[in-house]
Amino acid sequence: MALWNKKPADERVTTIQNKIYREIYYLVMLITLASVIFKFITIGTSLNVVLTEVLILLGASTYYLIRSASLGIYSEEVEIHDSNSKVTRNKKNFYWGLALGLVLALIFATNSAINFADTSQQAIYNFILVFIVSLFIYAPFFIAFSVVTHNAAKKRSEQVNQKLIDEEEVK
Repeated sequence: MALWNKKPADERVTTIQNKIYREIYYLVMLITLASVIFKFITIGTSLNVVLTEVLILLGASTYYLIRSASLGIYSEEVEIHDSNSKVTRNKKNFYWGLALGLVLALIFATNSAINFADTSQQAIYNFILVFIVSLFIYAPFFIAFSVVTHNAAKKRSEQVNQKLIDEEEVK
């Protein structure tokens, strides 16, 4: 198969191509996210309307995480990030999980206050009640999911790296 045969390539060209592919990836993710937002604004808040875009966003991210962990580069990416940033990747995952839980709680609380209240006082009560309950349900879930996923991927990546080191020592 001619497609799978590796030909010698100029390292500079390969690096530039990888940079272009990374830019394309970001562009596709941005367009997909914009599509989700546009559909929610124009059509409404139905998951069926944006299911394809959500699958693209989650599928690409999941694939990258699995692939980078199985190749052993995820732990190295984390190490580089942590050495260059004031906030570690683990803390960032915690903050992103908290932020996602907070945003979801605000969305649910606002929806409850607008759609299910007859008076202003009832709207405030619904908002506060739904916000607190949603925050206690979703924030810990998203925090745990992001931190556990990160730690599992990092551990797997470190295992792959250790296996590669062990194989090199045997040779």
